[in-house]
Amino acid sequence: MAIKDWYKLTFQIESDAEEIIIWKLNELGIFSFSFEYFIKTENKKEVNIWLPIDEWDESSRSDFEKIINKLLNINDSKDQFFCWSIIKEEDWLTSWKKYWAPEFVGNNFLILPCWINLNEKYKDKQIIKIDPGAAFGTGSHPSTYLCLEKMENILFSDKKVLDIGSGSGILSIAARLLGAKEVYAVDNDYLAINSTNSNFQLNFGNLNNLNTYLGSFNEVFFKYQLKKFDFVLCNILAEVIKEMIPNIYKCLRNNGKVVFSGILNSQKDEIIKILIQNNLKLLDVSSKKDWACISAQKASNPI
Repeated sequence: MAIKDWYKLTFQIESDAEEIIIWKLNELGIFSFSFEYFIKTENKKEVNIWLPIDEWDESSRSDFEKIINKLLNINDSKDQFFCWSIIKEEDWLTSWKKYWAPEFVGNNFLILPCWINLNEKYKDKQIIKIDPGAAFGTGSHPSTYLCLEKMENILFSDKKVLDIGSGSGILSIAARLLGAKEVYAVDNDYLAINSTNSNFQLNFGNLNNLNTYLGSFNEVFFKYQLKKFDFVLCNILAEVIKEMIPNIYKCLRNNGKVVFSGILNSQKDEIIKILIQNNLKLLDVSSKKDWACISAQKASNPI
């Protein structure tokens, strides 16, 4: 495999701009990024974006800066807003590891970066080993926390589960740890599918009971006739979720349940309205920081 060097772009944003940045990066097909929280200034975050050097010339980088400026309503002449640096492939693959540490989620989950040895005192936890790469996190985002906390209280034993937007595969792994019989993972990024497969193998030593599909959920739903799921897990952006809800309803079995995360508190009422319009009964809403997690159920006899 050819060695690839990277541009690293760094800039600061207000915390409430995180969701719009994620949306725009996904729209542009950029998936290698991270958000760093400033402890002393909780309302500020540092954005780090990695772009392959051979795909981003000076003109492309300038155009990208203009897109971000427009998105954040920043004056083009503002000095030192964007900081560009060059990262060698070997540095890119290792330097970010210093930011990750074992993380506890809920009462039972421990997310363990695969290069860290497990402390004996945590062996009673549900261990999720993750090798995230720079494109996918270890589950630290509030929306992932909310989803995992919700999953702890669900009986997955012998159930059929669909994970939409699988990313690193963290929710697929959690579902399998909790007893799911079959896990189906969908993502529109081949790097995510590779990551899901790799991390599943890391945790279970095989890919038994895991089915992965590359493409958008709506495309995959029609192509493979996905149906009769007991649970659907969907941790992606609200704007994307809205378009999926009708087909999520169709792929659930009667009384099947869905957990949505990746939704800002300001967006939850609109999502709930669409759920009700599609005969999905609201079960619960929880929140963490600015994010909401919504669970709903397909009624056996919709009105």
